[in-house]
Amino acid sequence: MISNLQLEELSRNEGEMKKLSLFVLIGLLLPVAAFAQATAGAAAGAGRVAVLDFQKAVTENSEGKKAQEKFMAELSRRQKEFEDKQKAMADAQTKLQTGDKALSETAKADLAKQIDKLNTELQRMNDDAQKDLGDLQQQLFRPIAEKAQEVVKNYSNENGFAVVFDLSSQANSIIYSQDVADITTEVIRRIDATPTKPAAAPAAAAPKATEPAKK
Repeated sequence: MISNLQLEELSRNEGEMKKLSLFVLIGLLLPVAAFAQATAGAAAGAGRVAVLDFQKAVTENSEGKKAQEKFMAELSRRQKEFEDKQKAMADAQTKLQTGDKALSETAKADLAKQIDKLNTELQRMNDDAQKDLGDLQQQLFRPIAEKAQEVVKNYSNENGFAVVFDLSSQANSIIYSQDVADITTEVIRRIDATPTKPAAAPAAAAPKATEPAKK
């Protein structure tokens, strides 16, 4: 028998599930914190300083835009699946709460089990999406980011920049910079002109040793 206490608990769960949505780490999962770098041969304190929106440089070149399209397509697909299942659970909760007199105790118990199952599936979908989308983000953007870092290094050496600060970093504390010191546009141009190295293939698993046949 479904008690009033159980109905109240289901109502609370419904409120929580309305707040639950796919959570994705949109920020690039790349080691850009150490992006500010000394230029080879520049004397300490004597080199020029530049700023760069590293995330923009990675995502707004031609390859980055294609990578964004692939990532957002997968994100949208996951979000649609999540919302469809979330709606199914909300409908079941509404049916259970509004059909108190019309439903038999068996029907109420079945609906409660269905709601619990859908809630578990939604939590699992959310967890899987975080991992899978994070992996996809690495796969799509890491080769471009590595090329961007190499482009910035070479460009800094050519132009005597001792330090390049990343404007897209959360740790960025720059409150003013001259427009002429922003090298983002030139870096994007050079990224487009530089072939991207293919991502390294995962190491093959070592073959398992075979046990000698028993006599």
